[in-house]
Amino acid sequence: MLAISRNFHALLDNLRQSIRQFGGYWMARQISLARNIMLALMISICFCVSAAELETIDMQRDWGIEPVHARVSANGYMIEFRYRVIDTKKALILSSRKIKDFPYLLAKKSQARLSVPYGATVGFLKSLRSFLKQGRNYNAMFSNMGQHLLPGDIVRIEVKGQVSPEITLQ
Repeated sequence: MLAISRNFHALLDNLRQSIRQFGGYWMARQISLARNIMLALMISICFCVSAAELETIDMQRDWGIEPVHARVSANGYMIEFRYRVIDTKKALILSSRKIKDFPYLLAKKSQARLSVPYGATVGFLKSLRSFLKQGRNYNAMFSNMGQHLLPGDIVRIEVKGQVSPEITLQ
């Protein structure tokens, strides 16, 4: 993998230098952006982990939450996961502000791994509170752009290498 990455970087650097000589600055910037996107994709593909390899937990005991529902919304383009907080300190795991600690939705049938989307005007579509209230409902929205999931599909929530028990979408 490292050799592929080095060869990829060398190829793009040579391409960028020749474009600067003959094509101009803006084309070189686009090649640099393409290199960064490809590198991010290569890293995400290498570090994908299946739900079977992760530690299954009890949501009430380990995360301090009780799932209310997981349902398809926004005409099938979003998945809403709503949960009730039981233990405020343990439930902070789901409202972390660090992107690497964001929850993912894992689909059993299609093996899709859905993330929390970012809206330019509203920010991340999940609770980012540093304090939670016991007994209150919070939610996280997951992008279902390819419409991988339909009502009746079985999903799991992944946070920090831990996965929830199976949840059926409504």
